[in-house]
Amino acid sequence: MDIHWGGLRQTLRALRRSPGFTLGCILLLASGIGASTALFSVVEGVLLRPLPYPRPERLVQLSQVAADGHSMQFSDPNFEDVQAQSRTVAALAQVSGTASVAVTGADEPAFAMMALASRDFFPAFDVQPVQGRLFAGDEQQAGGAPVVVVSQAFWKRYLGSRPLPLARTLTFEGRAYTVVGVMPESFDYPVGTQLWIPRELEARLPSRTAHNWRVVGRLAEGVDVAAARAELTGIARALAELHGQDTRMRDIAVVPLRESLVGQVRPTLYMLLGAAAFLLLVAGANVTNLLLARAASRGRELAVHVALGAGPGALVRRFLTESLLLSLAGGALGAVFATWSVSALLALEPGHLPRVGEVEVNATALLFALGLSLLLAMGLGLVTALRAARQSPWAALVQAGRTQTGGGGADRMRRALVVGQLALALVLLVGAALLGRSMMSLLSLNPGYRTEDVAVVGLVLPPAEDTAQGLRNVQLQEQLLTRLGALPGVRAVGAVSVFPLEGSEGGDGTFLVLNRPDEVGSFDDFGRLAREPERTGSAEYRVASEGYFHALDIPRVRGRLFDERDTFDAPHVAVISESLAKARWPHEDPLGKLIQFGNMDGDLRPFTIVGVVADVRERGLDEEPRPMFYGCSRQRTRAFSRFHLAVYGPVGSTALVAAARPVLRELAPELPMRLSTMESLLTGSLASRRFSLLLLGAFGAVALLLSVAGLAAVVSYAVAQRTREFGIRFALGATAGDVLGLVLRQAVLLAGLGVVLGVVGAVGLSRVLAGLVYGVSTTDPLVLAAVALLLLCVALLASWLPARRASRVDPMSVLRSEG
Repeated sequence: MDIHWGGLRQTLRALRRSPGFTLGCILLLASGIGASTALFSVVEGVLLRPLPYPRPERLVQLSQVAADGHSMQFSDPNFEDVQAQSRTVAALAQVSGTASVAVTGADEPAFAMMALASRDFFPAFDVQPVQGRLFAGDEQQAGGAPVVVVSQAFWKRYLGSRPLPLARTLTFEGRAYTVVGVMPESFDYPVGTQLWIPRELEARLPSRTAHNWRVVGRLAEGVDVAAARAELTGIARALAELHGQDTRMRDIAVVPLRESLVGQVRPTLYMLLGAAAFLLLVAGANVTNLLLARAASRGRELAVHVALGAGPGALVRRFLTESLLLSLAGGALGAVFATWSVSALLALEPGHLPRVGEVEVNATALLFALGLSLLLAMGLGLVTALRAARQSPWAALVQAGRTQTGGGGADRMRRALVVGQLALALVLLVGAALLGRSMMSLLSLNPGYRTEDVAVVGLVLPPAEDTAQGLRNVQLQEQLLTRLGALPGVRAVGAVSVFPLEGSEGGDGTFLVLNRPDEVGSFDDFGRLAREPERTGSAEYRVASEGYFHALDIPRVRGRLFDERDTFDAPHVAVISESLAKARWPHEDPLGKLIQFGNMDGDLRPFTIVGVVADVRERGLDEEPRPMFYGCSRQRTRAFSRFHLAVYGPVGSTALVAAARPVLRELAPELPMRLSTMESLLTGSLASRRFSLLLLGAFGAVALLLSVAGLAAVVSYAVAQRTREFGIRFALGATAGDVLGLVLRQAVLLAGLGVVLGVVGAVGLSRVLAGLVYGVSTTDPLVLAAVALLLLCVALLASWLPARRASRVDPMSVLRSEG
């Protein structure tokens, strides 16, 4: 034990005598361990940690699977049939997507995210409120008392954490709701929801083609996902046989709830964790080179120890102790870096990461950092010790008397490590370059609408539960459009129910092609005709005003747009997108076709198609345009309580927002408003890609810096070793250019090997990025060539200074020192 403590004290003294070496190693290790621990903390919190509910592995999400294989939400009748027949899922519940509602009655007016949840929703999650209660049975039925359960964050911010029951109600969507419960902070489904109200308060739609509901459930005891899938597939097939094509349900997909929440971000997070691991390897290789150089400089000292009887075990212990101290110090500092990095990542994250509230540097992350430190200590210590132990003490003494060289084997290892560093750096840089090229490809796309000089106003009006309220909503919309259109500099204004890139979930459904206007008088008629595939089509359903297409510069392809003729009492008209026209009527003119789409808003008055407009990329630049169906806002009042105004003018979107604000306050003072610009929506839609690009680019830049620094160090070390050789070459007639070229050729050879290996690695790992890039091949030769050239140029530049130093060696001084 005394021997071990003595060795520890000796190692500490040796490290203190070399503060530059010690600090450099610790910082290198801290950068790699910190980056890896920070990304592991994100992966652990988002992907690996169980959901914060009792027995979360039994929670599942269901979706209908159409004949073409794509998944969609459930219709009311399909859900009711599945709920009645399933025995493998103990609790099945409908839940809507989140919708932004304007809330008054709280401490301040606000927008909040609201979801409707059916009877078995909270029992499925088996979570109780921290304040109050859940919905009572008589509240979960048509005509029940309007009640709301709020999130803990909403309760604290907007209700002052006051205990229930509250003396006041919350008013949104035209109703006053009594707050009956507060959910725990960990309850977050659907993600971002602040208000939950009973689904039963909203009327049931009898159409099987109105896909409006997510479905979640808890598996019955003793049932696994495979058994549930088998049963639900059988139910879907039986319903298809009973109701024909009306179900639009070939199968039922069953996915663990955690997978449905995080599945889309898994490839990106694992890619970033892999990038952090590459950075750790680059840092570890740099430290290994430093340790090998240090061991070489201490060759005489080590040889004396061996000559005096120190065995291989003593050398191994000495180097392991040194690497352990360095790694533990680097790990401790890396944990601090990780804590800072996680805070920075969460601040930069654009808000698209699920379960972000669960991300932290916790005990698991600290154990991960400790494990990395111990693993690095073992690897670094053994590599250095084995290199030192292989050298004969007598040869080392003779060699140390002449120069301080580490021997050919150590030199080869140092060069190999540099080659590996350069290869890893190139892989990271190629990944960042591909993401950058993908971003440029997206930005060069034509989304189908104007992306500059447009102010966007989001408003939520009372729901149009009757014709009178619907007409009042339309009247307010017309007043807003008229006043905003009269502002100086405004060229066009319009309104739409779902705005491009805004993030709201739009409705998609099945429509009917009618032979005569009175062919559908009820939803039973709709369901009967929906069983005939040749009479149906599918599209996204939107409601827009006549100025919307002008404000966003969506081109008219043929026919006409909405105009003053399209009043509430006039025959209802529709405009469709070009992709819908081509998909449903590839060899016909769609103008004049009669369409029934009342399953989306409960209004069975048919549409006549009067125009075709160009396609738009509404959900994102990286998503192909979807078939769109636009109704006129003056006519379809039931679907227009939640809408967006587009205000276009060449004076700039920021100026338009400032000019619009007083008008909105005057005409709708009681409603919270959400103002933004088209530019900000476009930026936000690309935020996740920009975030990944930023992180991968940062990792690549740091890896490049470390690897070229390692190359420069190896070249400098080689120049120092070969000083005598260079002196002799000069004495024999070599010029400075000859020596400069010799050193640079060797540096370029190392860099070239690194580039070749890096390109092979980048091509081999191209599948990792396959789902993360758009419009560019993951083996794009232009990207590979550009990054390879960049790496070679930087490597050449880093080698220039040591090569120039070699070219200035004074042969007389070198020969005199050797004499």
